[in-house]
Amino acid sequence: MLDKEIVSEVAASIGLTPTLVSKIYRTYWKAIRTHIEELPLKENLSDREFQSLQTNVNIPSIGKLYITLDRYRNLKKMFNPKKEK
Repeated sequence: MLDKEIVSEVAASIGLTPTLVSKIYRTYWKAIRTHIEELPLKENLSDREFQSLQTNVNIPSIGKLYITLDRYRNLKKMFNPKKEK
């Protein structure tokens, strides 16, 4: 939940309503979530296909959310182990 005091303070400092500031903030995070969910990381991508994806999101004052090719490969191995015969 957003702290109402923080939302009110930000709204006052930039001249917008608290409701609008709250909607903007939530839309920002929804866009990031949507971008991440749309990445086809559950599929078996080749190295070239993986490298053509934008697999990072930079969040000012927080940092980057990202996945490297090595991490992708290791996670795929972990979640899709080969069945032993």
